[in-house]
Amino acid sequence: MEKEKFGNFVAFLRKEQGMTQKDLAERLCLTDKAVSKWERGLSFPDISMLEPLAEIFGVTILELLQGERIQEENAISIEETQKIMERSLNISDKEADRKHIQSKTVILICCMVLMFGITLVMNAQSLREWKLKEEQMLQTELDAYRTAWDENGNEVFVNPYDALNQMVQDYQEDQVEEKLTRRLEILENSLKEERKE
Repeated sequence: MEKEKFGNFVAFLRKEQGMTQKDLAERLCLTDKAVSKWERGLSFPDISMLEPLAEIFGVTILELLQGERIQEENAISIEETQKIMERSLNISDKEADRKHIQSKTVILICCMVLMFGITLVMNAQSLREWKLKEEQMLQTELDAYRTAWDENGNEVFVNPYDALNQMVQDYQEDQVEEKLTRRLEILENSLKEERKE
């Protein structure tokens, strides 16, 4: 059975009864969009809708499936009826499968978007925590290496013991050797200054 032929027949019967798509949809407890899709040959109703449709239009289910009224002289055989019914069931099954796949796809996409959003939030949180920790470490390092100038014009640490502890920590964490050498010079100046006092 062709969807287009079925759709044209439903549209013809509906108009013959003086109904709008909305009227028909309300009698079947459906939306007018569903009826519109049938009539345009875009979809086929669920097999359970065939009997109510046939009753509303005063035709047989076989006539609906055939997409035309069957005259006595054009009556079809049982074998042809079975073939029509099988094709209709196949089309209905294909529609159901398509809708099932569509809904699975929508669910899968929603899950992926949700997972992506959660990942973004978690990464943003981790990045924020890492930056905060880095800022705290940098502030501690800056405080430990704060310098001033002595009366001889040498750069000295404000607190040489904090600087020494920070240098040991930097050395253990494989900080750049050039910085360590420069800081050791400043530390030496700081300690000389303390010995003078």
